[in-house]
Amino acid sequence: MNRFRLVFSLVFITALIYSCAQIGRPEGGPIDVTPPEFVSSNPPNFSTHYNQEEIRILFNEFIKLENASQQIIFSPPILPRPEITPMGVASKGVRIKLPVDSLQNNTTYTINFGQSIVDNNEGNMLPFFKYVFSTGDYIDSLKLEGSVNDMNYRETPGFVSVMLFEKDSAYTDSIIFKDLPTYVTFSKDSINTFSLENMREGTYKLVALEDKNSDYKFNPGREKIGFLDSVVTLPTTNSYNVNLFNTYKDFKPIRPKQVSKHHLVFGYEGVLDSTDYKIKLLTDMPDTLQTRITKSRESDTLNYWMKPYIQRDSLLFAFKHKTQVDTLVVKAKEMETDSLQIETKPKNTIEFEELVYIKANLPIVKIDTSRIKLLDNDSLQMKYKARLNSFHNQVEIEFDKVENSKYQMTILPDAIVDFYGHTNDTIKKNFMTQPLSEYSILDLTLNNVKRYPAIIELIDDKEKVEKSVILNNTNKHTFKNVRPGEYYIKVIYDDNNNGKWDSGDYLKNIQPEEVEYSPVLLELRANWDVVQTISLP
Repeated sequence: MNRFRLVFSLVFITALIYSCAQIGRPEGGPIDVTPPEFVSSNPPNFSTHYNQEEIRILFNEFIKLENASQQIIFSPPILPRPEITPMGVASKGVRIKLPVDSLQNNTTYTINFGQSIVDNNEGNMLPFFKYVFSTGDYIDSLKLEGSVNDMNYRETPGFVSVMLFEKDSAYTDSIIFKDLPTYVTFSKDSINTFSLENMREGTYKLVALEDKNSDYKFNPGREKIGFLDSVVTLPTTNSYNVNLFNTYKDFKPIRPKQVSKHHLVFGYEGVLDSTDYKIKLLTDMPDTLQTRITKSRESDTLNYWMKPYIQRDSLLFAFKHKTQVDTLVVKAKEMETDSLQIETKPKNTIEFEELVYIKANLPIVKIDTSRIKLLDNDSLQMKYKARLNSFHNQVEIEFDKVENSKYQMTILPDAIVDFYGHTNDTIKKNFMTQPLSEYSILDLTLNNVKRYPAIIELIDDKEKVEKSVILNNTNKHTFKNVRPGEYYIKVIYDDNNNGKWDSGDYLKNIQPEEVEYSPVLLELRANWDVVQTISLP
């Protein structure tokens, strides 16, 4: 009996130990989807008469700050930027250390945390939490809302800086290049709207900026900008849309250099007006000197060609662009001469509307079309049109094509003559077209076209243009021979009727030409005829 009790006790104790071990085994549970909650702050949120150098904000759980340098903004800006901790380290609090003497008197400050606050375990976000304080007697309460739209791309970049500059007695249009804004916020990433809050009454200039280096200042040629023509007067209930656009650097020639015996290059920044520029050699030269200028295809560079070669230690030039004149010096030296090299494009397959290009590394001055032969599938000679584009230094050849056909072009010796009297050797090129069944046709009707002329572009998701047409007084067009793919419709309102999109100018208060994108993604497949009506926004 005693032995039975002993065995029973051992079995009972073993079972008890095993069951106790099982109790601590995780069985899972609901996933935490609750964002962190604000608990308290010191000083309290919306404090007045603020005169401290540190702010502490507490939450109900451990949090992290993600992408804090971009997400957290101070409005008005505080420089140097306050120190914020923790940065990537879990804590239940955030500490903000303000630089000494960095705050203005009688000013309301807003610290917007954007989407930076997330809980430590699941990454649940507390969106757009803000801390507000005033160095004066009260908290400013005015608000401004609106949206940002990119004129250059179908999708507007996220976190565009939206800034207000107070138009007081010290305001000038150049303030965006050198001074900080009065108020600043970011556009929201997914919907491109913005909201400026806790502002005071006044008249302001509204500017949007793709502030790549986060200095709250405009860097032309490197950052996009958008602005309103008119001022914003607070208080207001209006909502404002700002069009962001690419800008260009001011035109500036780069120091020229010699690259071969007869060849100099003049680089430049900005946009060259090809109809209003001149490069004049100021160094005394014989009357026999001849020059040519061509545009580089790969870079913002002008090629300057001379003959005959005349020995000089240096050459002095005047580069005139519109009303701007720059004096430039080139150190000259004895170098090798260039030999003529010719290439043709396309390489093999040719599209129905595509031209054939004959390009050279030296300036082409003459073409003999009698020495350029074009044959079709049946070896019959074809008619074509050829023109010399001297500025881009290429011969452009146009001819009618039919589907699924082969063509042979033969460029006989002496068809191309360059500036130095060199001529080409025999060149043979073969081209072929695809069957029409490899393409799609789009019969397009656009509703709500605002005005004409309108440039209609068929673009892919990378903004590459597949087809383009200029419409005048009609909202219909048939795009033929479209390569299969997915496309959007881009509409450019060509208000100056020059056949291209034109950017704006902040200092001249000129807006960019308006651009609209269709919200419809078109899927075009081979051998399809698509009839599509699209209503623009």
